[in-house]
Amino acid sequence: GDAGSQLLAVGGQGVDAVKSGAIEQFIVMAGCDGRQKSRGYYTEVAKNLPKDAVILTAGCAKYAYNKLDLGDIGGIPRILDAGQCNDCYSLAVIALKLKEVFGLDDINDLPISFDIAWYEQKAVAVLLALLFLGVKGIRLGPTLPAFVSPTVLNVLVEKFDIKPIGTVEDDIAAMMAGN
Repeated sequence: GDAGSQLLAVGGQGVDAVKSGAIEQFIVMAGCDGRQKSRGYYTEVAKNLPKDAVILTAGCAKYAYNKLDLGDIGGIPRILDAGQCNDCYSLAVIALKLKEVFGLDDINDLPISFDIAWYEQKAVAVLLALLFLGVKGIRLGPTLPAFVSPTVLNVLVEKFDIKPIGTVEDDIAAMMAGN
């Protein structure tokens, strides 16, 4: 997908909001939340994020929280939707554009945290793309796919700083701190 043009339409306004401190952090929440109660993590994150955080979303998880009245930040909706899981490409385009606009050398210096849901095989393609871009500190959960062996998980944690999803409160605190 290429919904990036829709999200980049608020680009200048979004950059100004980051520079002024009105937007403290972007949280990428992509993937599926699922119907089981144990998978309501992303809805709880959306409900509990500070008012200066904007959610960039792609995938079905948004259907659990896009109906929430989270308001806006200076006219920028607090949920910006890139589309379905396959549209995660747009979120990468936005991150790369923000890196360029802010004159940063490393994508990890952006005020963006990645909180990705594992539910289907498409999540593997999304993760591989983010790892290729050099993104570190991605949170994954609430459950990992059965095919991720302990050895593979150790490589992901040690080489890419992959973090398992924890509690909503602890994860929000870490993401807002840029971790």
